[in-house]
Amino acid sequence: MKRLFPLLLLTALFLALPASQAAPRKKDLRTVVFATDMHCHNCVEKLTENLSFAKGVKDLAISLEQQRITITYDPAKTDEKTLAALIGRLGYKAEACTPSSKEPVASSTP
Repeated sequence: MKRLFPLLLLTALFLALPASQAAPRKKDLRTVVFATDMHCHNCVEKLTENLSFAKGVKDLAISLEQQRITITYDPAKTDEKTLAALIGRLGYKAEACTPSSKEPVASSTP
């Protein structure tokens, strides 16, 4: 009986937890697509090695054929400008584009 009581108490406490505390909420993530000037598999490897461990990056997809980098990130830890600057420091251009096109998003310059 002495062994059964603590076990029952722990079971009751566990079952009393609300579902929101038992499973953490999914964070709000954002996705950005960059058109870039990579031209070989070494470029893809260099970008993958450096971007996949950047702060806030949750998912990374690089297409050599389309010359696009798709990054899903946590906006609380990084932003689009920071990611573009990181790509630039690696020696590649990074222009935000629409997911369905390689063309850069129209800029405000005439």
